[in-house]
Formats: sequence, structure tokens, C-alpha cells
Amino acid sequence: MALDGETNLKNKQPCQPVAKVCATVEDICSNSIHFAVEDPNLDLYKFDGNVVINGQEKLPLTNNEIVYRGSILRNTEQVLGMVIYTGEECKIRMNANKNPRIKSPSLQARVNRVVMLIVVLVVALAVACTIAYKYWAEDVENSAWYLTQASVDLGPIFTSFLIMFNTMIPISLYVSMEIVKVAQMFLLNDIDMYDEETDTPLEARTSTINEELGQVSYIFSDKTGTLTNNTMKFRKISVAGTAWFHDLDIREEEAKEGDRGKLIHKKRSVKGKKAVSRKSNVSEARPSGVRCSNVSTGVDMAGTMSMRGRSLRDGKMASTCRTTDMIEYIQRKPYTVFARKAKLFLLSIALCHTCIPEEDEDGNTTYQASSPDELALVSAARELGFLVQDRQSNTLTIRSFPNGAYEPAVDEVFEILEVIEFSSARKRMSVLVRMPDQRICVFCKGADSILMNLLKKSNLAQEKAVEIERRASRRKAAEANSIIRRNSEYNNRKESGFSRPSMHRRSSVSGQQVNTLRDSIDVWLRDRETDHGLLTRENDSAYYSPRPSTQLGRASMAVSDSSSMHEAEYEDLVEEALVVNETAVFERCFQHLNDFATEGLRTLLYGHRYLDEATYENWKKAYHEACTSLVDRQEKIEKVGEEIEQQLELTGATAIEDKLQKGVPEAIDKLRRANIKLWMLTGDKRETAINVGHSCRLVRDYSTVVILDQENNDVEQSIVKLTADITKGVVAHSVLVVDGQTLSMIETDATLRLRFLNLAILVDSVICCRASPKQKAFLVKSIRLQVKDSVTLAIGDGANDIAMIQEAHVGIGITGKEGLQAARISDYSIAQFRFLLKLLLCHGRWNYIRACKYTLGTFWKEMLFYLTQALYQRWNGYTGTSLYESWSLSMFNTLFTSLAVIFLGIFTKDLAASTLLAVPELYNKGQRHAGFNIKLFLGWTFMAACEAMIIYFTMYGLFGNVLFNNRAGNDIYSLGLLSFSACVVVINTKLQALEVHNKTYLSVIVMVISIGGWFLWNMILSVRYTMESGKGVYHVNGNFLKQTGHSLSFWAVLLVTVMAVIVFETAVSAARANLFPTDVDIFQEYEQDLEIRKRFEEAAAMELQQGWDRGTKKASFELVRETEKAEEEEARERQVQELLARPRVMTKTGSGQVAVATTNMESGPNVVIEVPGTGHSGEDAQRSKDIHELFSKGYGAIRKGHLK
Repeated sequence: MALDGETNLKNKQPCQPVAKVCATVEDICSNSIHFAVEDPNLDLYKFDGNVVINGQEKLPLTNNEIVYRGSILRNTEQVLGMVIYTGEECKIRMNANKNPRIKSPSLQARVNRVVMLIVVLVVALAVACTIAYKYWAEDVENSAWYLTQASVDLGPIFTSFLIMFNTMIPISLYVSMEIVKVAQMFLLNDIDMYDEETDTPLEARTSTINEELGQVSYIFSDKTGTLTNNTMKFRKISVAGTAWFHDLDIREEEAKEGDRGKLIHKKRSVKGKKAVSRKSNVSEARPSGVRCSNVSTGVDMAGTMSMRGRSLRDGKMASTCRTTDMIEYIQRKPYTVFARKAKLFLLSIALCHTCIPEEDEDGNTTYQASSPDELALVSAARELGFLVQDRQSNTLTIRSFPNGAYEPAVDEVFEILEVIEFSSARKRMSVLVRMPDQRICVFCKGADSILMNLLKKSNLAQEKAVEIERRASRRKAAEANSIIRRNSEYNNRKESGFSRPSMHRRSSVSGQQVNTLRDSIDVWLRDRETDHGLLTRENDSAYYSPRPSTQLGRASMAVSDSSSMHEAEYEDLVEEALVVNETAVFERCFQHLNDFATEGLRTLLYGHRYLDEATYENWKKAYHEACTSLVDRQEKIEKVGEEIEQQLELTGATAIEDKLQKGVPEAIDKLRRANIKLWMLTGDKRETAINVGHSCRLVRDYSTVVILDQENNDVEQSIVKLTADITKGVVAHSVLVVDGQTLSMIETDATLRLRFLNLAILVDSVICCRASPKQKAFLVKSIRLQVKDSVTLAIGDGANDIAMIQEAHVGIGITGKEGLQAARISDYSIAQFRFLLKLLLCHGRWNYIRACKYTLGTFWKEMLFYLTQALYQRWNGYTGTSLYESWSLSMFNTLFTSLAVIFLGIFTKDLAASTLLAVPELYNKGQRHAGFNIKLFLGWTFMAACEAMIIYFTMYGLFGNVLFNNRAGNDIYSLGLLSFSACVVVINTKLQALEVHNKTYLSVIVMVISIGGWFLWNMILSVRYTMESGKGVYHVNGNFLKQTGHSLSFWAVLLVTVMAVIVFETAVSAARANLFPTDVDIFQEYEQDLEIRKRFEEAAAMELQQGWDRGTKKASFELVRETEKAEEEEARERQVQELLARPRVMTKTGSGQVAVATTNMESGPNVVIEVPGTGHSGEDAQRSKDIHELFSKGYGAIRKGHLK
């Protein structure tokens, strides 16, 4: 059975005495069975109870007999059980949040504070105007005979100003924001986040927190089903000191995936740095560090070298060291020492397990295994020619192909004498086997730390293991120091968001400067893609490369498609002379184990020992007594087992990959670059969690890993020490590992809990293993409350992830796997973890920018419009008279400016998706709240005030006071009409032309509808408006159609006013962008360069490739490549015609060869062309410098390399 969201099966067995007496329903009714169970609690990993059968026998109940709610039953058709917990008392429900909080975006709180500020501003403006009225009344109103008895009390005046200015408080902001967010939710349906294999698109279940996706600073991720597929794959093997890479499944995946076009980055010659070729649609996997030519003895690996193994023979490519080559070598040289040792090792893999072979309907053999590790090992043995054909009670039939894969198979029967099973205390398992030749052999496999002590030469094994660990520690320290120095350099740079390429903005630069700019960006990007160059150095190393990233579907280990090698290559494949050197074999094997573990692979060490009959019989007797003991049976079995598991010979080592989902390491790398910290919260054991942390690059090669374990160390002391080291800056990269039991202890101590949380905030990553759902939610809630400005995201796929998904600011569910409860309860659901990149870095950031621009745009347009009202009050005695006609005023937000700000909030994109994915550092704009803050609000408010003054005083000075005296042309309605028109045109122009970077036809449509709609409204109003509508204050009827609309002066002043505002806006924006450029300003300019844009697209190809494949639109670099290719072909054709059209002179040389030369050349280098099929050179020879041009361009069958 497996809990929802898990694919790793757990064996459950009934209590055998109960099963015997309750085999049927009738037996259950006829027997008296009494169960006593513990009270409901949260612990998923422990259960205590007992059962009494017929009032006599009392038996214990443990977790092995319990099936939890939410589990999936597998490999068993049906079971009979008794329900012991129901409803909210079930463990899965007790671990869930009983009252999940209502989620709201953090941006909303900031907006609410600004709205309160605007409320204060409105009241202050009303008070100021009221006071101004008081002084005006004293100076003007009281002395004006025509205003006798027209005085108004201050109360009504203050109220009228409140009513006039209250619309500056944008109630429409919240209404239109919902429209914007709903539209954003539909735009999340991106083809790049569609999983074709499971037919699962992204699904958004809320639109409330769209902008939160652009501000995430912490990600809490489940492991199984989220980061990993929980599919174990046999990946590497070390035998007789030689390591081999097992890539059959990788090549099968490649064959299924097909030959997709790869985007190769153009090599550029960069001064001081060597440009490299990149494959952008997949992360280029590094050749394995565990290679055919292995570690030499006594090599000092200190210093700055990023290496783990020293090659004994340079030039042997890791890509040839495949297990298929090993099998072919064994078949070609079956009697060599290496062949005998390799066959024995493969046989031990096929024998040392508890798997049961089964044959399906198609005749294929499958296996039922207690763990996915054993299944991976047995499957690998089958692929390598040792097929477990049949298992009986005490025999195992192995089918092998000693004479070759195409020769008849040979079946051998092995008698399984005893099986000493694996346990968490022993960390190993053994089988005693009687071989077909009647010899008895013990095969043992287990953790290398345990098994090395059981070897015959355990002292040598421990010595080599310590030596290798010491070298690895020195190497990691050197890498860590390099990273610390690099981080210090970057921290010293005072950049706005991150360290950009060291280059200045360019207005007019030469071609050489442009190339320098491109190369600088290329180097800058590659430096971050390769972890400041460390991965590049490892890539260039002749003897090491971490993690092959096989989960990508393409691995550099499988670059060769040839299935055979030349005989000479097989001669050098294995060094037989060194196979018999035990010291070298031990060092190589333990070096390989170190490499395997560093790569995040799960390692096992194998040993064997032959026994004589007497030794076996004596041990068998003791083992039988231990198995039948009634007291301390398990302890006695383990003790007797240790007696036979001694003096073992080293057989070899294996490495199993917990297969990650596609693109997980690359996604984690980019999330790390985006300043997002990733925590892995899992219910798995510690070793498994750390291995996955290595393979997914959560744990770096140079990381300082601190394990908090209440049983083995002082937790508080470890916390204090690591906190001090991080504060001092002596730790390059830190990872904190804590288990559920230790976390429970930390939760109960308030002081320790605070110290733990402070450390967890400082470290780069946290791995929590054996964590219950309640503990996952506790960690998420603690960070959410402890780090006030943080936005947390929780992602998982099972029922045990629901609590943390509900607790986080943003909850993401993984669909398409076994569990769906998490997806149903989440805010957004995706099919694969790697889709987080596009969701956060692109859509999340866009939605944040859109929400911020929408909010700022709304505040700005309200300020701009109503400040013109405030300016007009000086000219009406601060009596509260409106400059604008009431019907038009009421429609300002609804009809004439709503589309501009709504479409700004829906469609604006400040940067392209390729740029955001290639440069994840740009994501920190949301984390820094740089899209909306008080500083920005005040800046936009200042611009609104300045532009309101430009509009009003230009209108009043040119139209209302200076040029015209015709009352019909410049009355209050005409002035208001001009000011209103200018505001509508300016607002739509700024929000849809100046503020939108990705301008499309939609911007034009919005401007036409809004601006055209305003003038259409005036036409309608001019016809339909009656005197009663405006109560005689505004002369609307017929005004626009018959008077103002026919005035050339009106349109001229409108044009001048709008142009003045646009020029002012453009000038301020240009000055700000040049004097105080932001990251967005710089990268928007970079995007204008085609070569730089191509580089960004190639860096983001893995995330965007699916959209390119399915869409008709090609990437810019593809279009350019096609154009360049066509132009190059055309140029070549012209050159060929010119060269062929030149007159030539043929002369014989003294050696019987022919030289050809053009007539205008008297001398030149000779090019000799020999005529095939003759004993001498051809009769004709040509001499020409032009022929070198032909050869250099590679025409015909002759290439540049043929020149002598």
C-alpha cells in the first residue's frame, strides 16, 4: 500500500494468529477478538496496540498491521479490516489544517495603506479649499454687490469639496482589479506548462493571489512525486577498480523523444575566457567522473582542482565506458581476471535479493520487489545478461549468455540456503548460496560504512576511505573558498538588484563595442549558468564530472550511437595488470563510491566469501537456534549473522539513481539564481533525502551540510556554531538537515525554536526528513510569520502535503501522478516541478508588474484628473463649482479611462519570456517590492501634479484667457471640455503607448475606443442634453457640434496641451533611465540587439521549446539562421562562378604533376592534386591562390584538410 501522493509501496501484513482464526466472515462472527489501540494522535510512523484472541493469547499490534485513510491498495485484490479511527480522528485528518486561513496578496496591504494616505490627502485638500474660500469670501464675496446674500456656510463648502475630490479615492480600483485578475488567470494557460504525457495543463483555482507568484522568496517542496518520480534506475557500477555507466534507459528515452533540433550557442572568442558550446534545450550533462581509467595512488588533490579521480590513461573518453562495452569485453575476453570478477559481481547482483519473478501475458519477465532499489538492481542484472528466471522456495534459476547475446542461453539453478534479511540496524543483507559446482558462497550487500569493516582487508579499506575523504574535504574547502571570494566580490558591487554585466548603456557605439557588449553578456550568463565557473572546470576535467543529469532524457554519457568498438580500443578498455593490484582496486572502488555519493546516487558495496561444508553446518545450527528462540530472537539472528559476514572479499559497488523529474536540477539552479530558497520536506529517511538533495543540486559539491540529530549530537551547540560561521562569512553554501523527531523536540523549547528559525533563515537550503504533515505546515507557518516580507510557496502532490499547501501564501499541487488531493486543494496545479520556472519567473513576475502598473496607473489618472478640478477652484472663488459637466464626470472612470488601465493590467510585459528565463536574477523585483512602494507612488503623484498644471494652465492661458473673448467659445463648459479631452487623450496615450513595452494592435484599439468614445459621447451629449439636465450651469446643448467642435483653436490648443504633457513625460522618463537606470531599463535595451536576444532565447530554450515546437512562430534566432544560411549560400554561388570564370594556364611540373594558375599570377603556392588509380601524379596540375579559397569554403569532395 501507499499513501496518497506516494509511489513507494509499504508492505503490510496481518497479525498471523488473527488471520488464521478469522479467515472468513463466519470465523469473525464465531470468534471473540478484542482490540486495544492507542488514542488518536498525529504520528504517522508509529502505532501501539494489542489484540486478545478468545480471551487467551495477547499479541502486539504495530504500524505493520495498520492501513491509514488515504492509502492505495496495490498487488492485493481485497482485504478485510476493522475501522479503528473515523472522521477527524484519522491520522491524516489530524495532520491537516482544521481552519485554513484565507489568503490575500501582500500587495493589497500596501495598496490599502496608500489608499489611507489618499484619504488623508483628500481631507487635507478639502480643508485647504474650505479655508481658501473663507479668505476669498472676506476679500471678495463680502464686497461684491452682485454676491449679496450668496454666502455659504463653511460646512456645506467643506462637504462639497469632499464630494468633489472623493473620487480620487479609487473605488473602481478594487472592482477593475478583479477583472484584471480573472483575465490574468486565463492567460496562465500556457502551452509551455502543458504536460503532453499526462495531458495535463496548468489549472488555476483562484485569481486572488496572481501577483504573489512574482514575489516568492521561499519554496517548500515535497520530494516523492514532486522532485522525484520515485523510480530507481541502476546507473553506475564499479568492479575490479573500473567504473562503468549504465545508460540503456537513457538511450531508449532518446529514441522515443526523437531527434529534436538542438540550439547550439554560437561560439564567440572572448578575451580572457574561452567560449564554450551550449545546448540550451537541455542541460549539458557532464561525463561521469567514475570512468574506465581510474584513480592513481598517492595523488595529492589539494588546491583549487575540482577533481575526485585521477585518470591513469589520459584521453580515454568517459562516453565509451558503458556497461554494454563491459559485457562485450567480457564476451571477447572471457578468461581474463577482470572478466571473471565482473561475471561474479553480476551474478551476486542477480542472487542477493528477495525479488520474485513473474511472467506477464506477453511472456516478459517482471519482478515483485519489496523496495524499488532491489527492483532496479535485478532489472539491471537482467539487462546485463543475468536474468532471474524463476524462484522457488529454496532455489533461484539464473539465465545467462556466456557465449554472447545471440547464442543459446544457459540456465543455472542456485540453491538458496539462507537469507539474512536487511534491517535498518544492520544496514545490509546476505544470502548463502550453493553454486552449481556445489561450492557454498556468501553474498553480502550493504552500506559501504558497514561493509568495509567486514572485509578481509578492512584495515586497507578504512585507510583508503579516510584518505579519499581527506582529499575530498580539501577539494571542497578549496571550492568553498573560491565561492566565498566570488560572493564577496559581488556583494561589494552596489547594484540595484544584482550584479549585471560590467558595461555601460550605449547610445551610439561602434561595431567593435557592440561585439564587446555581446561577449560580456555571454560571459556573464555563462558564469552564472556554471556556478561561477566551477561546473565548467569540472566539465573540462579529464577525470571528474558530477551528476549526469540523466533525468533530462539526454545525457552526455550516451553521446555515441555506435554499438561496437574496434579491437584496439577493447585492448585498452581495461588494465588487466592493475586488476590484480588489490591496493589500487580498493582505492579506485572507494573513490568511485565517494564520486557516486557526491553525485547523489544511492550506493551499495558488495562482498563475498566461500565457505567449506563444515563451517556452514556449524553456522547453520547456530542460526537455526537463533531463529527458533523465544527470547530476543531478532538480536540473536543479527549476532549469528555477523559471524558468517566476516572476512569478505571485495566484489564491487553499485550506484542507483532516484530518478528526478525532467528538468528539476536546472529548475532549482534558476530558482536559486532568482534568490528563492528551496526547502525539501519529506517523509523519507535522512540518507535518501540527502542523496536526492545532491542529485537535484540542492546540495552543492562545496556545501557545508549540518545534520541536527538529538540522538547523536548537541542540537543547540550545532545551531549556535553554524550560525556563527555563516555570520562570519566563512561558509560558501550551507544546508541544514533535520529529522522529524529532532524537530518535535525543537518545537517544545521556545528558545531553541527561535534559534533554529533564525538559522533556517540564514542557511541556503533546509532538508527536513521524516516530517509529518503537521510538521511541514509548522515550518511553513514559522517562516511566514518570522520573515515578515517573505512570500512562501508550498508544492506537493499527496494528501500529506495539504496542510503546508494551505498554510503557505501560494499553494501548488502536482497533478498527473498517484495523488490528486493536493492538486484539488491547491491554488494552482501543474504537472511537473520544472513548470514552476515559467509560472514564477514569467507569469508570476508579469502579473506582479501588471498589478503594480495597474494600481499606479489608476492612482495617477485620478490624481491627474481631479487636480485640474482643484486648480480651477482659484478661478471660481473656491465655491466648489465643478469644471466638468456632471454626466461626463460620472462616466470618466467607466467609459473613457477604464480600458486603458485594465488592458495595462492584463497584457503589459516589461521583458520577454526568454530574457526572464535566461536571467532569473530579474525576478527579485517582486521580492524587493520594487514594483509598488511609497517612493514610486509619490513619484507618480508628483508627475500627476505637474501634468495637471501643464494641462490646466495651457488650457487656461491659450484658450480661456489670452486669445479669445467670445463667451460662446470659452465658457466654463468649453474650458472643461478642453481640459477633459486633454486628460482623456493623455491618460490613454501614457498608459497604452508610453508605459507598455510590448506594444500590440490591442493598444491602438484601446486608444481608438477610449478617445473616440469620448468624442462620440460629446456628440451624443450635444444632441440629447437639455437645459434641465444641467440646470443651466453648462451650455452643453449643441455646443460641441455647432461651436467648440468647429473651432480650429480648440483642436490646436488640445494638440499643444497633449504634446506638452507627452514631451514632459518622455523627457522625465529618458532622464531617469539614463541617470538612474534600473535592471529593466538595461535589459529592455539589450533585447533590441538581435544577437543578445538570440543568446537569451537559447538560454531559455528548455522552458520555451514546447511552445516553439507546437506554434507556427519561430524564435528570432531560427529566423535569422535561415536568412543567414540563404545569404551565405547565395554568396558562395557567386564566388564559385567568379572563380570558375577566371582564365587559367596549365603547366606540367617536373614530377609529372599538373599545376594550374591564373594568368594574372606569376607565382604562388602550389596545390598538387594526385590522380587516383595511377602510380604517379596526374598529367594536369593547377597552381592558384584562388584554389585555396575554394578549399577553405569546403566545395565539392575536397576539403581544407587535403591541402599539402
